[in-house]
Amino acid sequence: MESVRKVYQYAEPNLTVIGWMGFLGFPAYYYVWEYLFPQPYESLPLRIFCSLLFAVLAFRHRIPVYLQRYLPMYFAICIPICLPFFFSYMMFKNDWSEIWVMSFMASIIIHVLVVFRTGLLLWQTSIAFIASTFLVYGGSWSAIQHGIAWPYMAIFAFTYVFGNLFYLRSQSEHESRVSLAKSFGAGIAHEMRNPLSALKASLDVLEVLLPPQPSDSSNHKKLEIDADSLALAHDVIVQANEAIRSGTETIDLLLTSIDQNRITNATYRKHSMRAVTEQAIASFPYPHPTDRDAVHVNLQQDFYFLGSDTLVKYTLYNLLKNAFYHARCDQFSITIELQRYNGFNQLVLTDNGVGMSAQVSKQIFDDFYTQGKASGYGIGLPFCLRVMRAMGGNIRCRSELNQFTEFALAFPIYNSVVVQRIKQDMLKNKSTLYIGSSTLLTSVLADSAFYLGFKAKNITVVKALEKEEFEFEYDVIFVDLDKELLDQRVLAELEAKLSFTQARIVYLYDKQSIYSYSLDSNFEFYPIEKSRFRIQCSVIIDELCFDSPQMTKQFELKRNHYQGKTLLIADDNHSIRAYTVVLMKKHGFSVIEAHNGQDALDILQHTKVDLVVMDIEMPVMDGLTAAKQIRSLYSATDSLPIIGYTGDSSDEMAYKIYESGINDYLVKPADTEALILKVGQWL
Repeated sequence: MESVRKVYQYAEPNLTVIGWMGFLGFPAYYYVWEYLFPQPYESLPLRIFCSLLFAVLAFRHRIPVYLQRYLPMYFAICIPICLPFFFSYMMFKNDWSEIWVMSFMASIIIHVLVVFRTGLLLWQTSIAFIASTFLVYGGSWSAIQHGIAWPYMAIFAFTYVFGNLFYLRSQSEHESRVSLAKSFGAGIAHEMRNPLSALKASLDVLEVLLPPQPSDSSNHKKLEIDADSLALAHDVIVQANEAIRSGTETIDLLLTSIDQNRITNATYRKHSMRAVTEQAIASFPYPHPTDRDAVHVNLQQDFYFLGSDTLVKYTLYNLLKNAFYHARCDQFSITIELQRYNGFNQLVLTDNGVGMSAQVSKQIFDDFYTQGKASGYGIGLPFCLRVMRAMGGNIRCRSELNQFTEFALAFPIYNSVVVQRIKQDMLKNKSTLYIGSSTLLTSVLADSAFYLGFKAKNITVVKALEKEEFEFEYDVIFVDLDKELLDQRVLAELEAKLSFTQARIVYLYDKQSIYSYSLDSNFEFYPIEKSRFRIQCSVIIDELCFDSPQMTKQFELKRNHYQGKTLLIADDNHSIRAYTVVLMKKHGFSVIEAHNGQDALDILQHTKVDLVVMDIEMPVMDGLTAAKQIRSLYSATDSLPIIGYTGDSSDEMAYKIYESGINDYLVKPADTEALILKVGQWL
């Protein structure tokens, strides 16, 4: 199945051409070989059958979403029937005529180009060839021996073997380049996450050290800094945190785009266009401080869109940067307006700059085209166009030389068919897990999975408790608070298992039931009534995957709550380590520092600590090796909680972390609340 999926993935861009070629070609060549150049044998029913098989590939995007998941397997069955089986069968029936021998050779070339995996290719060819042989010659070895032209078999075998080897080498070279690009991107991400983490930690320190903003002017005199400076400092913290969030998301977008060779929709969410526009205008790096006054907005007609707020802000940054670059007078102004229509919504950005001629405005979205910018590369606007099209929208430009320039970003309405298709495409990669024993709820979830296309699995509480922590890597996990979880100890044990996952945890509760314990947990979850889940399961899945529903916080930060607890911080980055120490001391911890894994081991030999926070990537000894040493060498520390800190968010790294004996982990850069939340779970 892995080979089938991989082959289908590579063939998918060409399947429309292949589908139409087979859909029209099979019946067309019946006319060629039956009337124009008559052959001894022809079969219109067989050709129509193959034509219909290819028609499914040609119209694959029109079939129901819940059936599209079976297309790879359909493809693996359709190709051997329509290529090696059909052409070998016709070659046998026409007594190995020159025309059909050449036709079979052509089918071999197409088959090798479409299916490059050697094992799958041989499996398809062998079954198809054997089936056609028995249909034509029967089970008699004598008939087969006399009917087959054996000299041709050597040529066919040579074509299959060496054609596949050459093409497989080409594919291997392509995959090695993609792997190199991934490694390069991962290296960039790792190097970028460390300074981002240091910046994040420093901002957290600043936020802790600054006194809170006064609610009234009477308290201003009590502050050691004036109120204006204090307000400015808090604004800096907010803007810097937003910049870090956008930068981190951009890293993930970069890595996924390298992997998929397209703008990824993995981070698409429901956003308010007004909110995104206001954030972009506030965070844009204006050439001069007074340039902000040149931007005038009319955001009254707000609308929602499905997409990446980071990419939309990037698009607005690009348009604003170009507008200011081509400003031509002191009275320069930019107007940004939101407009809603029956069929679409749009953001219109207009400036009274130098404008463009009609010829130039037609080319600005072409790759590498620049006009009037010596330092430009011509990639900004083409990328903006790809961003808008990836979200189901478009971007157009209207301009007059020395008069104005207008860019209109058109977005599909949130409930449109276009947006639903994007959601369906995203849901194919989503997975859910139901933990409980209600057949009704599992049936409801299975029905939604069937029609929406996501993967759904269900297990009992007993089975869940038998699983390892790293086996809960799903997008959404539903926990049914039924009779099995009335015992607080059982729920606590299950929560310990789930603490390792990055999934969204949903607690399904019954409003009419009386629970003997508090629903407060050591991590955030989404509370949903079972009655609503039964009625609106698909709506809930939509909210969890594309919206931002309200979560319940289970852990309140309390200063000095951890008085007397000792924390070991192991990190080779001095800034991150120092800032983390300051933050942890603010919460009452006694903190010991280690520069690498070996330092951590040496400290643990003679010092008792309550918890270890350890970076994964360190010199001398990395975090994974250190964790294994802690678990194997020091029996006194067998129950010592270890929280890993990594810039690699992949499933492979999560598995390595778990295998090393680390109890939990955070992905850089993580904020203070997330770290304290994890610490609270294990203390």
